[in-house]
Amino acid sequence: MLVALESVDEYAERSGEYALVIADEPGQHDHQDQYRADLTRYRQQGTWSHRGRVIKGIVDTLHFAPSKAGRLVQAVDLIAFVHHRIHSTTVTADNRVVPVDNALWRRIEHQYCWKP
Repeated sequence: MLVALESVDEYAERSGEYALVIADEPGQHDHQDQYRADLTRYRQQGTWSHRGRVIKGIVDTLHFAPSKAGRLVQAVDLIAFVHHRIHSTTVTADNRVVPVDNALWRRIEHQYCWKP
């Protein structure tokens, strides 16, 4: 979550806007409170990564929604899944997977709005 929040904050700063973050619910509901507490700390003390920035461009708190309840979160979830599979598929993977994943990515990549 740290890298994603830094990327969103950097994008907001570059574009001179603010961002509202809506994320897929994490596997454990108790993680939501921790992620929100982390965001508060990043606003006050800055992040601890190599970027080391104080988060200023994210408004409100983190909002979590189950992907099954909304098409937009579900679509982003699918895009993230396909992107991750393409970049993490090993040479030993089933050789039928790679062409299918690449075909899926070609169908959606041109719709990709933001590249952090």
